[in-house]
Amino acid sequence: MKKLFLNLSLINLLLLLSCALPTSAQEQTVLEKIDETGLLEVGIREDAVPFGYRDINGNLEGLCLDFIAILREKLKEKLNKKVIAIKLYKSTLYNRFELVSDRIVDLECGPNTIRELPEYRIQFSQPFFLTGTQLLVSTEKAKRINPNRNLRNVDIGVLRNTTNEQIMAEKYPLANLVPFQGATGRARGIQALRADKIDAFASDGILLVGEALIQDLRLGLDYTLVPTNPIDCEEYGLILPDNNPEWFNFINSVINTPSVTNIYQDWFGEIAPQLESIRLFCQGNRILEEVEESEEIREE
Repeated sequence: MKKLFLNLSLINLLLLLSCALPTSAQEQTVLEKIDETGLLEVGIREDAVPFGYRDINGNLEGLCLDFIAILREKLKEKLNKKVIAIKLYKSTLYNRFELVSDRIVDLECGPNTIRELPEYRIQFSQPFFLTGTQLLVSTEKAKRINPNRNLRNVDIGVLRNTTNEQIMAEKYPLANLVPFQGATGRARGIQALRADKIDAFASDGILLVGEALIQDLRLGLDYTLVPTNPIDCEEYGLILPDNNPEWFNFINSVINTPSVTNIYQDWFGEIAPQLESIRLFCQGNRILEEVEESEEIREE
């Protein structure tokens, strides 16, 4: 009985001590952590032109780096700090959600489609870019490869474990999907297209444009994107830790600054008309879907 009493007392003492201990680093908000350490930790892709990629000299480039530079300045203002260091982590298709969910990084910037992922402790920022699935094909095959048809027996390269792979499998079950994976998957897929080993490569339109530029493909001449408007519409968001409302609101406020708008102009100025056309197309689709949903509810 005495031993039991001592064990219970020890348990109670440990509980009291645990309540008295300061909040652990894991329980800190992101802004509290950055304020304490002076360090902003970010995940960046190296295979997603123009958001994050390595140039021909091996240097990291991309829109996300420009965004992070602006974010650092806004953080210095908010936290009243003269210096905030940045530590970059390589993110990929396969670790991007874990990096944020495990609180290794404070955010991940890349082509991340906003969707529900309950298995991770993450949330997405407000949308910062709109795109959708398109096919990169040689101009001579463009007439034969019509996305308005079933694409029976057409060999289409896709990146494994992406929303593009999912939408192609659902919409074109008669097509032959050829999966590529890894950090160089998109690049190797387009190389396979150039070598005529596949008929088309499916990915987000903006990423196809970026990779085509890197590989010196002559878009509009030797190669083209079909259809003109994407097969689906996808909004990109920054990946953020969940349960951090102040960080969430702060990131969204930075996304909406004129400085970030200028970044888009620098990176996408030449294709701005095409991007605006896609935006209007997707906006029209969204309105149509909302009308159809309201009619279904009314019928019920």
